[in-house]
Amino acid sequence: MKEIKLYNGKITIFFDEARHIFYHEDKKTRIDGVTSATSKLDKSAPLMGWAVKMMGIYLINNWDLKKIKTDSQKVEIIETAKKEFRRLKIEAADIGSEIHKWCELWIKGKKPEIPEGEKARNGVIAFLKWIKEKNNLKITESERFIYSKKYDYAGIMDWEGVKEKELVIGDFKSSKGIYNEMLYQLSAYWNAREEEANKKYDKGYIIQFGKEDGEFHTLEIPRKEHIKNLKAFVSLLQIKRREGELARHGK
Repeated sequence: MKEIKLYNGKITIFFDEARHIFYHEDKKTRIDGVTSATSKLDKSAPLMGWAVKMMGIYLINNWDLKKIKTDSQKVEIIETAKKEFRRLKIEAADIGSEIHKWCELWIKGKKPEIPEGEKARNGVIAFLKWIKEKNNLKITESERFIYSKKYDYAGIMDWEGVKEKELVIGDFKSSKGIYNEMLYQLSAYWNAREEEANKKYDKGYIIQFGKEDGEFHTLEIPRKEHIKNLKAFVSLLQIKRREGELARHGK
């Protein structure tokens, strides 16, 4: 596990990279992760629609009447189609990780090769377009571990910097859009950094890189909106913890 020193060495946490789990100094007590808390936000309605759509597309592309003749063959392809959304979800996560890693290396002064895969390549192209047009933004930190002493959660912040003398913090996304869940995630990173750095950040940014078209979209979040978003994040964190308690007690 990776040892992480925070708050000028006063706080030590550990990160299991393979399982993406944070632990306290005893290496036994888990720390709630930012994304594990925001996962409690109900996204079932749009996800169900997308899953059904992906199943339909798979059947359209693979239902060959010349090859599928028996009932068992029909059942087999339908069962595969039902699982298609899971495969695509994993694929999208892998592409997103590839884009994030490329951006991290570039920010740290490395010279990574442009990805061969079309979607990852488009994400990188979108990032480079954003870098070119980022308007006096200087990135000072990238992929920094964060921990909130007040709320006891941990995570990994994408970046922070200075823009026209203002302290700013941001998150990179490679999804098809910018969703509410992302606002709550960013507020968690924002809050933890303010706790540790003992200074206030003026604005937050969510930068979405298009895997399909190589374009980027930016959402600027003023401080007053961050305060509201943080309240929502803390509520999700409380829900996660309460559900964990109920599960342990068999309720």
